[in-house]
Amino acid sequence: PRPSCMTLAHDVDGHKVTTVEGLAINGQLSPLQRAFIEHDALQCGYCTSGMLMSCQALLTRGGARGGATDAAAVEHAIAGNLCRCGTYPNIVAAVLSVANNKGAA
Repeated sequence: PRPSCMTLAHDVDGHKVTTVEGLAINGQLSPLQRAFIEHDALQCGYCTSGMLMSCQALLTRGGARGGATDAAAVEHAIAGNLCRCGTYPNIVAAVLSVANNKGAA
């Protein structure tokens, strides 16, 4: 994941770029996007895109270094994102719900 506000188009030339809109599958929300809604992991929306992209990257990588996705791995993955509403516990719960449902990400 990279902060879009700090990434120039020419820096990603030739690379695959996925935005939060690209997480949807055939027009349907991804499992992670659905989990954010189900776990009330978004409120004002300020952090949602960054949180979703950081968490999806974690799930895509298969979790932490040892391959496990636990609360500490999620907290580490979202460490660079600021949630003004304080929904961090809900975000962690949402990600873990997807991680524990093997193959959902």
